[in-house]
Amino acid sequence: MQRDYGGLIWTNHAMARLGQRGLSQEKALKAFRLPEQTRTGKNPGSFEYVKNFDGHKVTLIAKQTERKEWLILSVWIDPPFPGSIDDRREHLEWEIKKAPWWKKILLGFKQQVGF
Repeated sequence: MQRDYGGLIWTNHAMARLGQRGLSQEKALKAFRLPEQTRTGKNPGSFEYVKNFDGHKVTLIAKQTERKEWLILSVWIDPPFPGSIDDRREHLEWEIKKAPWWKKILLGFKQQVGF
């Protein structure tokens, strides 16, 4: 992955999320360049770009700098790819929701520690 890719500046956070989520910069760039949906982001000045790829929705968060350069802040995919960090997190949350009270405590600890 490259910090400068496609004429955009990718933050360390965005590049880490791409790796953790099994996404390529190429796919994320397509979501930015050819979005199916664009909306204002949660933070002032940020925008969300959304594109569907084979049943997966890729969302990219970007913001323009004072120098009019685009800064990519984060990227994710829904549903997550099997085995990705988001897939494991969703599975653990589902397990906690369905578990008896004693197992919820154990799984909650597991979640806090990062297993």
